[in-house]
Amino acid sequence: MNLKLFFYCLLFPVFFLACKNKTDTLFSLLPAQKTGIDFANNISDVDSFNILDYLYYYNGGGVAIGDINNDGLADIYFTSNKESNRLYLNKGNFQFEDITTKAGVQGKGNWKTGVTIADVNNDGLLDIYVCEVGGYKKLQGRNELFINNGNLTFSEKAKEYGLDVEGFNTQSVFFDYDHDGDLDMFLVNHSVHSNESYSDSSIRTVQNDASGDKLCRKDISAN
Repeated sequence: MNLKLFFYCLLFPVFFLACKNKTDTLFSLLPAQKTGIDFANNISDVDSFNILDYLYYYNGGGVAIGDINNDGLADIYFTSNKESNRLYLNKGNFQFEDITTKAGVQGKGNWKTGVTIADVNNDGLLDIYVCEVGGYKKLQGRNELFINNGNLTFSEKAKEYGLDVEGFNTQSVFFDYDHDGDLDMFLVNHSVHSNESYSDSSIRTVQNDASGDKLCRKDISAN
């Protein structure tokens, strides 16, 4: 047996097994026609505002999963940079209903980024906190906190809770860092780099309200 024939005989079973394993997958792709989830984060290139104006133009949005009505099924919230955010209620059997409009959680900012689902007011119902970019060129918005009313509707109360932050907001996390029984919040931001970023490293000590990360402590329960 020559060397070339030997390699052919050796590789044939490998290719055969590889082809066979392609049908053995752990996941199945479900079409939007079945699930009801047809969300798309549509970003268009326009001369008036694009990646040359905003470095994070193509960073995308965020998604959060949580049981907003305590029925044992995980619901899904998507953020859209330029269009309406979307909230899908899990009806079971991989079928979802878009309840965004009647829930009142579309989002007002014209550039939404991350989203976090957490029981912010500790009432046993999950709330939705949406990060938005504001105060920069054409981008206007403040972070929004949608408090769960318990009837598949939400009320926006970010200002009441002191969480209506304006700036280069990216994502947040809620956790009880001071162990007092309520949820505090850490906000991760980004920045638009200037030429100063490449100068002396002492610039790192300069605080910036728009781009600096923030830790917010909850001391008093809001109504």
